[in-house]
Amino acid sequence: MQPEFAGRQCKGMLMKIRTQKGGVLIEALVAILIFSFGVLALFGIQSRAIKNISQANYRSTAVYMAGQIIATAQADINHLNDYQTANDKVVAWIDQVKAALPNGDATVTSVQDTAPASNNGTISVNITWKLPDEPNGHQHTVSTYVSY
Repeated sequence: MQPEFAGRQCKGMLMKIRTQKGGVLIEALVAILIFSFGVLALFGIQSRAIKNISQANYRSTAVYMAGQIIATAQADINHLNDYQTANDKVVAWIDQVKAALPNGDATVTSVQDTAPASNNGTISVNITWKLPDEPNGHQHTVSTYVSY
């Protein structure tokens, strides 16, 4: 026969277990909620990283395109004044910029030195682009002194 004290203790334990019924379920739901917020945060970080990578790609494309027209103009230094926006070479290059960048556009201005027999000058390139979901566009401007 068991002592009466031991039976009361067992009854009390059973009573405590009954009042805590469903506690594990609530803890599991809270854990799932916290885990869900963590997963959503990771998705947000991944989305931002992809956006930053695409913006870096557009910036590097703009830098490359600006260097391309500057190198072409420097190779043809004797005709530097011809490298204005209306030049056929520049028009073809602007079409490439428009194809490579979203809502892209570009302008080129060049000034050859007026000194006799001078093969020096300045060329400026301005490239702009704008993504559809952004309120403000981006701009890359290069101005350089070229000489032969």
